[in-house]
Amino acid sequence: MPAKTKPPEADAFSSTEKIMQTFRMPRELVIFLKDEAAARGSDLTGHVVRHLDGLRTWFGLPGAATALLDADREALKMGRYEYLLHLLFQRSLQLREKGPGFDAPTTGGTRRR
Repeated sequence: MPAKTKPPEADAFSSTEKIMQTFRMPRELVIFLKDEAAARGSDLTGHVVRHLDGLRTWFGLPGAATALLDADREALKMGRYEYLLHLLFQRSLQLREKGPGFDAPTTGGTRRR
């Protein structure tokens, strides 16, 4: 039985090759991104790449979870960005009802703060 090979496009994002890309962004966005990167001890490029790759890969969730999310997103006929907005809005509704941190991990029966 011959070995299965991946189509070339399957490996399109697994390359170690780096491509230089330039974007124009509002100053406020650049300042925000730099502050966020500095707060986590990262350089700006690494910070932006981490966020964009997270968007691409559903932030590293297991395949079963991403399959469910993709099916839901497609059923709702939403793009990835719109779907993430939808999820955040749904979370905000839960917070309004139950309060911030309602599902925080607990230790010994009490919430960690």
